[in-house]
Amino acid sequence: MNYINISIIMSKIKAINDVSDLIAIFHASDNEIKKNLFADLSKGWITEEEIKNKYGEEGLKSLKYFERIKFVETQWILTKEGKRSIAYRTYYDTVQINITVPISDMPEIIYASTMPDEKVKEYEKKILEILGSRKSVYIGDVQNALNISMILLKGIVKRSESLEIKGHNIERD
Repeated sequence: MNYINISIIMSKIKAINDVSDLIAIFHASDNEIKKNLFADLSKGWITEEEIKNKYGEEGLKSLKYFERIKFVETQWILTKEGKRSIAYRTYYDTVQINITVPISDMPEIIYASTMPDEKVKEYEKKILEILGSRKSVYIGDVQNALNISMILLKGIVKRSESLEIKGHNIERD
């Protein structure tokens, strides 16, 4: 009896419906290491050791960022040496951007996307001070305390290494 092997390749699409997600995507390739690592991850599975050998500690830091914004998936693989290792690749095949933004918000979006890392870290430190010993804080309270726009605040949190937005709260990662 002849069997037909039918493989269905599912395309995974990252739908961008929020401006802060767009800022995270822009930040995903804001330096040479991130850009090249992202390109490698889009070609296939690559282990953490291979990333460290090729890109160093900055590559591992970039990988952590990709994990935070849910741009990579993981899988256990057997290396050539017969060891089990976690490998990474991009989770999505395509990105669909579906946002409408008032032109008056564009300066905030561009600023949040291009803000120097040192400035992001300054804001991050202020947000952590507002959090104090709490695990999370209402995002509106942080916005009022920092006296910045919600778009800028969300963009900063999306770029942060130690904060994330869950619902209407900012939490430690």
